[in-house]
Amino acid sequence: MSVSFSDQVSILWKTTIHVVVWSVWLTRNQWIFKSKTVDFISTLSFVWRAVSNANRLEIGCMRNCVDDLLILRRFDLRGRPARAPIIKSVIWSPPAPGWTKVNTDGAALSSPGAGGCGGVFRNCRAFVNCCFAVPYDHVFAFEAELLAASIAINFAWQNGWYRIWFESDSCYVVQLLSSRSEQVPWRIRQA
Repeated sequence: MSVSFSDQVSILWKTTIHVVVWSVWLTRNQWIFKSKTVDFISTLSFVWRAVSNANRLEIGCMRNCVDDLLILRRFDLRGRPARAPIIKSVIWSPPAPGWTKVNTDGAALSSPGAGGCGGVFRNCRAFVNCCFAVPYDHVFAFEAELLAASIAINFAWQNGWYRIWFESDSCYVVQLLSSRSEQVPWRIRQA
């Protein structure tokens, strides 16, 4: 299926499909082996109870969107919204005198896809020394982040800014740089 469901709705759909198939199998066996007919209403109420019980297990959360809410309301079930993300206040601070601060970022439209990276160099008085932006045709997001760091470091070195304060929102890039790791994707190892 091309539709992607939230965890809560996905579990409910899987439960519904399994219980319906199991009910059909059980009804068939009672009809063949015991010559009993099962009432459709009782089978439907059994499916309904199974779906309600599955929702009570509280496995997974819904997406905070109207589609999930409408699906859950059709089943007369309570939605479990995902927790709100933790919001951290981040305040930019200038570097110490004699230092240059560079903030970089990289992004890709899909994985991989069109993307780009950029950076801003500022001095201790928060004046912009220079900035850059580079587009890419075919890149992963983490590669764009890593390329932004590489361009920033090379540019700083070429301009004689040997005391740089590097900031990035990518934990991957910060970890690679701080650990001096050589585990860089081969496509961008040269950069």
